[in-house]
Amino acid sequence: MHDDARGWRVLSRPVRVADGNGTLWVFAPDTADRTQLRLVRRRVLLSALLAAPLSGLLAWGLAAGAGAPLRRLTRRTAGLDPRTSTARLDHRPTGVTEVDELAATVRTVLARYDEQAARTAEALDTARSFSSAAAHELRTPLMSMGTNLDILAGHPTLPAADRDEIVADLRGEHARLLNLLVMLRALGRGDLVEAESLGAVDVSELAEAAVAGARRAAPDADVRLDAAPGVTVHGWEPGLRMLLDNLVGNALAHGRDERGRAVVRVGVYDGPHQVTITVDDQGPGVPPEARESVFERFRRGPGSDGSGLGLTLVAQQAALHRGSVTVADAPGGTGARFEVRLPSGDGGLPGRRDWLIGTAGTNRSQGFPKKPS
Repeated sequence: MHDDARGWRVLSRPVRVADGNGTLWVFAPDTADRTQLRLVRRRVLLSALLAAPLSGLLAWGLAAGAGAPLRRLTRRTAGLDPRTSTARLDHRPTGVTEVDELAATVRTVLARYDEQAARTAEALDTARSFSSAAAHELRTPLMSMGTNLDILAGHPTLPAADRDEIVADLRGEHARLLNLLVMLRALGRGDLVEAESLGAVDVSELAEAAVAGARRAAPDADVRLDAAPGVTVHGWEPGLRMLLDNLVGNALAHGRDERGRAVVRVGVYDGPHQVTITVDDQGPGVPPEARESVFERFRRGPGSDGSGLGLTLVAQQAALHRGSVTVADAPGGTGARFEVRLPSGDGGLPGRRDWLIGTAGTNRSQGFPKKPS
């Protein structure tokens, strides 16, 4: 309660006595309370004025300490330009989860950039080598075709027999040119295949398809398959089909006996850790001194009218699947046996694939052989 000059604190309590009931009133001035209240307010205000800057300074110090690893990471990454420098991020763990995760992300991005840049460079090298190889290999047959066309154009009265012979020669050259382009394109695809293209491949099924195709292409040939069902590898299906087609095609082209008969045996065998593919013929075989060079690019056998790339494709696909290919005498000593060994597990792709590029400066053919008239 208050009077005109000051305030009072009042306490009332009911009181019971023998004669009756009453109320006890106690009055006390509130001067002491006001003095204490003013003191508390001054202390609170003083504490607030002192605590605010101290808290801000402490918070700044903590934030600076926590942000130091991030600032160091920023300085290290600021000068990284993968287009002009091979320098990469050298980061040591800081103990700050977010900073370490960010550094790992930056390193991953740079590694993927390097990988893609390398693959782009390989693609460009492949394209340049493709054009160079194609220009070299196509020059001779194109010149031959041009000469034949000049003869046809310059001699309108050419006898029909001679004209038919030239036209047949032109058709043969045209077919071989197409075959060469197809082979070069296939080599380029093999050099650029990615890991995402690999999967489980039924080699027995592919061999069956290759044998069926060979029987249609050469009805006079005796082509047989010995393969257990369901023999699989982890690989690139189009590449393995090319491998089988070229091995069987090579046996049909070069594995005929002295009477011109083609007897080809294809085998697919499943081992503990690898799959073996064999193709046997009964031709003249491959001399020991030529058993490595037959897989070189543009290497042709005597009298061959092929592109010189069929067995190169076989070697490329064997290497692409981390396998091997060899040639030896066929069982019985007559003919040749080509044997491909492929790991049955997932070995991944080799680090460098340059079958179209690697021999660009060597093993060039000395001309595009023509079929005898």
